Amino acid sequence: MEPWNLASLTELFASDPDELGDVDVSIVEGTDVMRVTLKEKGDLDVLVTASGDQVLASVILVKVADVPRREEFDRMILSTHKLVPLSTFGIASFDGDEWYELFGSLSARSSAHAMIEEVAVLAENAVDAANMIEEWKNGEFGR
Repeated sequence: MEPWNLASLTELFASDPDELGDVDVSIVEGTDVMRVTLKEKGDLDVLVTASGDQVLASVILVKVADVPRREEFDRMILSTHKLVPLSTFGIASFDGDEWYELFGSLSARSSAHAMIEEVAVLAENAVDAANMIEEWKNGEFGR
């Protein structure tokens, strides 16, 4: 099997796989990054890129600066992230700001089914993470 690249991934996600529902697929201008917008998840954007031997999928969650009690929050997500299947929390920088993200990676030789499953699970996890972050920001997390 040939490794996935941006063109073949675009074709895969543009074929509207049932597992993802209604999607829009576009290339982020000036980059090698594809945006898969999941309409049935509130227009959630999953960013996907293929580089060498891996494919990376990522969802940007919230500005780091917008999360209160950051040290406690970081400790909580680092100690519980193993409970989130196929996804890992990270911090990414965009335009001078740091953002929390949720991401997953696969071999560039993974099956089409595995690629679709990764994006579907990442999207579910991102929705859960966004809800958890809102609870954290409102002081309701863990109550």
